[in-house]
Amino acid sequence: MLISNVVLNKQHTRGRVLETYLTGEISSPVSFLFSVKKIIFYLVKNLIGLVLSVVIASLHRLSGQRFLIKEGEDCVVLDTFFGVRHLLDKGEFKDIYFPRLSEYLTERKIEYVYIPKGLGFSNPLQLFRIFRILKKTHVPVLTEFQVLKWVDYLDVLRFIFLYPFSIIRFADKLGTTYEDKVLYGGLWNALDGVAIESHIRYLFAKRLVAEKFGKIKCISWYENLVTDKNFYRGLRTVPGKAEITGAQLFLRPYTLMNLFADEQEVPFDVVPDRILVNGPGYSFDSSQVRVSVGPSLRYKHLFDGGLLSPARDNILVVLPYWDHVVCDILEIVRQIDWPKPVKVKFHPAMNWRKYEWMILDKFSVTDESIEKLFPHALMVVGDSTGAIIEAASLGIPVINISKSGSFSHDYMPEIGKGIIWDQVEEVEEVSKLVTQFQKMLEENPGQLKEEGTRLKSFCFSEPTDVLIGQAFELG
Repeated sequence: MLISNVVLNKQHTRGRVLETYLTGEISSPVSFLFSVKKIIFYLVKNLIGLVLSVVIASLHRLSGQRFLIKEGEDCVVLDTFFGVRHLLDKGEFKDIYFPRLSEYLTERKIEYVYIPKGLGFSNPLQLFRIFRILKKTHVPVLTEFQVLKWVDYLDVLRFIFLYPFSIIRFADKLGTTYEDKVLYGGLWNALDGVAIESHIRYLFAKRLVAEKFGKIKCISWYENLVTDKNFYRGLRTVPGKAEITGAQLFLRPYTLMNLFADEQEVPFDVVPDRILVNGPGYSFDSSQVRVSVGPSLRYKHLFDGGLLSPARDNILVVLPYWDHVVCDILEIVRQIDWPKPVKVKFHPAMNWRKYEWMILDKFSVTDESIEKLFPHALMVVGDSTGAIIEAASLGIPVINISKSGSFSHDYMPEIGKGIIWDQVEEVEEVSKLVTQFQKMLEENPGQLKEEGTRLKSFCFSEPTDVLIGQAFELG
């Protein structure tokens, strides 16, 4: 049950273990009333989640959405997040994590099915709409709501009541060192979260390998989350039935600790058989797991050539998922006298209205895609997002704002630092860097392009059909 705990999995949580440790803070004592409140909140949230899951399973049956399993036939399972907002707004499915892969499989008549993760269960009627859209558009999708049985939901109920005791027993065995105190506080602070999704994924995977498939080749969007670990463990309940490829085809910092597979966890069947990374710069040695470079499926636009427009008429601010970093960047950006109009691009998971008061009237907020925005950007400003690497790889100067004393995730490699990108903390430093980059754009644009090419070769690999076939071992 401990593999379902987000704190022990080193994920970013309200437990704030990493942030507390790095700042040297002292965790607040856990009082009896605090612990009771956390347990009650945990039980309420997870029991409601279980009830909603049962309701959604009934709505799924009503929707008519099903995947026909062909007995004895091998199948590629695409385990990935779904763009729920796009599904609802456009009435169609768009694979934003493995673009081009389904077309590749279809062209070669390879049987495949999507296994969506992250659908959640907070809005049953919304999910009913999604099921209807998937049925209408004939997308091959297999969800837990199709294969789980009543006995599985009873097992989830058992998990709900046993899980907190497992965490409490583990926490009580911790010592008195500073590190143990930080971990103890983090475990209690995050205890009231929803934990059943991970266990449902485990039960789903168990049912999946018990179905009449032949061999299963699982290609999984791999962030090493607790939901991933439970899913892989479930797939391995039938030895030799499934082969798992963990696809880390994204740009990652070294400070997001959960992204890195722990070799000591291999015996627990929670690590993929092989891991694909986005570019040579992200490769690493492992004695337990095969690691190789995969195709940068989400970044094909970087290889199309001739992307930048002659008329680059704005400063593009790209904002990350992290709330405090968004505030840090906007606070500095609004104090700069920019040479061009400023466009602000928020992370798709963020509600920009929350930050409207920080955005000057002369700035504009855009929801256009990064691919459409980059060609017109004179410079790009941001932090804690892979978008700044994309920009620099195209030869666009990047200002990486990392405010002193505020924890953020450093995505940029050392390549091109001081030439095509640099890291700054204060308003005055940003202004100096703007002047420096303006001069560079006028006097030596060729060097910017050269450094961008070096960066692209380090962080990305062109998603050709040849590399897709080789990397995913699709024959």
